[in-house]
Amino acid sequence: INRFDYDGDYGTVLNRFLIQAAIGCPITVHGTGGQTRAFIHIQDSVRCIELAIEDAPKAGERVKIFNQMT
Repeated sequence: INRFDYDGDYGTVLNRFLIQAAIGCPITVHGTGGQTRAFIHIQDSVRCIELAIEDAPKAGERVKIFNQMT
């Protein structure tokens, strides 16, 4: 199955915020909240998720890795 990382090490802030909102947990910011990596527009992130859902691997297929920056 594909991974949906929501932790502070591998998960994106969007993934973490989605999980926190879904379970009713207050949204948390790590560190100072300053962004140090590339920004991804929310519409691009949603489109990436949409493409992953539309082209989900069949049983037994290898996991597909999507890089939202490329």
